[in-house]
Amino acid sequence: MPLDLPLELVEQILRRLPLRDLVHLSSLSSSFHDLVHNSRLLWTHHLKASNLLVLSSDAPGCVNNLEKFKGRYLCVRELEEHLENLSHQHIHNTIVEIDLDQDPIVSCLLSPDLREITHRHLSNSLLSSNKFTSLTSKLYSRHLLVALTQAGIIRELMKCVPTEPGAVFQGSLLISRWVGACLGELSIIHSVQPTECIPVHQTVEDIVNQCRARLTPASNIEEVLGVINRVLYQDFGLRKNADNYYDFENNRIDKVLYKKTGIPITIAILYHEVATRLGLSLSLINFPRHFLLSFQGTSGDTMYIDCFNEGDILSRTQCLQLCPMSNIADKDYYFQPTTCLQVLSRLVRNVIAFGQIVPIHHNRAFFALNLYKIMSYLAPEDYDSAVHAMNFSLDLRIKCTFLQKFTCIEPDVWSKYCRRVGQAAESLKEHLSVKRSKPDRVLFKIGSVMLHVRYNYTCVVYGWDECCMMGEQWQERMGISQLDHQASQPYYKVLAEDDSERYVAQENLLETRSVFISHRDVGKYFSMYDGERFVPNAALRSIYTYLGND
Repeated sequence: MPLDLPLELVEQILRRLPLRDLVHLSSLSSSFHDLVHNSRLLWTHHLKASNLLVLSSDAPGCVNNLEKFKGRYLCVRELEEHLENLSHQHIHNTIVEIDLDQDPIVSCLLSPDLREITHRHLSNSLLSSNKFTSLTSKLYSRHLLVALTQAGIIRELMKCVPTEPGAVFQGSLLISRWVGACLGELSIIHSVQPTECIPVHQTVEDIVNQCRARLTPASNIEEVLGVINRVLYQDFGLRKNADNYYDFENNRIDKVLYKKTGIPITIAILYHEVATRLGLSLSLINFPRHFLLSFQGTSGDTMYIDCFNEGDILSRTQCLQLCPMSNIADKDYYFQPTTCLQVLSRLVRNVIAFGQIVPIHHNRAFFALNLYKIMSYLAPEDYDSAVHAMNFSLDLRIKCTFLQKFTCIEPDVWSKYCRRVGQAAESLKEHLSVKRSKPDRVLFKIGSVMLHVRYNYTCVVYGWDECCMMGEQWQERMGISQLDHQASQPYYKVLAEDDSERYVAQENLLETRSVFISHRDVGKYFSMYDGERFVPNAALRSIYTYLGND
């Protein structure tokens, strides 16, 4: 012992030393070196105090805790620097889209030794108790967490869903998690492992157990289906959501279980899972405008289950009456069993279509683009999905490398796409040209909270132009000619309190009492809110360079 004191007391003393002094102390002698390096209590304290935490993989008696602390400290430092770099990379983009495949730094931080600390640090950054500070770090922490969550979902999806129909329930849960990640649901993106939702599986198992209690070993398939119908529709209370059919949550199997209401495909997936756990072999039928299950009856005939209508047993003729197909030549095609991948692809297409009917995300194009990303794994040969994804990408002026996973895209089409999206991105950068001074006629400062005098919404200014830079069609649509100063006055780029971004004439804005604007992208332009104004971050100051002197 370097000091003639009990080890516990020495460790308590060392805990109060700054990190730099501990490093110096460890170099004084081999005794101090061993003490500092091997003290579990000391470095557990500093891991927690520095928000580096103790990981689940740490063994109780592990040594070299100083080296472990250094490694995690450097990991967090590198992660913070990377978040700052992401801010500069995306300041010109209309939306933030992080591609992990093109991000070597994050790939390094996702090594087995660092994955948990990376995820925890991002989560802690996002959940900081002070919502007014570290706005940029929180924004890019959220986007990185979404990207990490999606990467984990893809890994799980490709493992559990090759081609067999038996994985359709787990696959549908992963699709729901993907949708939740796209929406930034905290319960999903803060989970380190994108594993199954235990309450969901427990609910299904409870339904299965209730069915088993009413069956005998001699029960035939029709009797088993009758029991499933009684338990699922009468006891559990599952019903069709005909009144709000286009609610996108009807496509999320966990939400269907929670609300006990759904649409044909999700109710059929749940029914299929219950039947599978009871030992039945039912086929999934990808019927147009509906969804069915099929089984071989005791008579030897193939019959069909209409899960949307409380498990009605239908003949083929009755199925055709659900969706008249007089103009469809090959009716047999629609009665063929389908694969798990085809079912999940249809589920994703539903969410995309429902999202265009009922607003789900503040940016419909970005939401759809995220869903097409998972489609590139589920249905890489789907030409329509590839084309739609490319069009959304061009609208948003961002290049999406996941499009290369669509095997149906020809090399010349890909080259043309890359050229067009590059031109669109360059034109956007030109629109955000560097401004080294603010003319006197530009009255309002960046970071000021404003009130729109006509529409009475609150917003924060994040940019300006000396005159309107939008085209004639936009000006005509917005009635710019009816304004007193029309297009010749300064125009401001603002983040509105309703989560939208707007371009507003100076005469329509008025400085107002400062409040915090809870816009989802406020961290893209501002580092903090000081109670009076929003403070521009380094990326925004690189465009409006005079802000460094404000």
